[in-house]
Amino acid sequence: MVLLNEDRLLCLRRHNTGVEDGFYVVPMGGLHEGETPKQAVIREAAEEVNISIEEEDLTFVHTMYRKHTQPDGSFFYQQDLFFRAQQFSGIIRNLEPHKADDVRFFNLDELPENLTPFIQRAIKCILSNVLYSQYGF
Repeated sequence: MVLLNEDRLLCLRRHNTGVEDGFYVVPMGGLHEGETPKQAVIREAAEEVNISIEEEDLTFVHTMYRKHTQPDGSFFYQQDLFFRAQQFSGIIRNLEPHKADDVRFFNLDELPENLTPFIQRAIKCILSNVLYSQYGF
């Protein structure tokens, strides 16, 4: 999910996951069986950062096809769908402190240096209205 609020991007810093710990990402996760991508975004936003989003307030903004390399060198191919949340309700809080140790907004022109590279690429594409990219090849 790409949550932009007045040119600021909501990010979480990964912690204690074993994959890209110490790097910032956007709220994200996988699909559960029978779930649509928009339903997954809504669920993950509630589970990770305590906000409610209506399906009609999500706009598809980017698809990334990437080679997802694990710390042990193994990899798999993944398709990431990015949706921009136009509005939300609730107070942003870190509901998964065992997976993230910081949750906050960053100005788009001052994103953290440790924003994970595939998210950096996706944000650049989204801001340039590029709907498709590939990463990790």
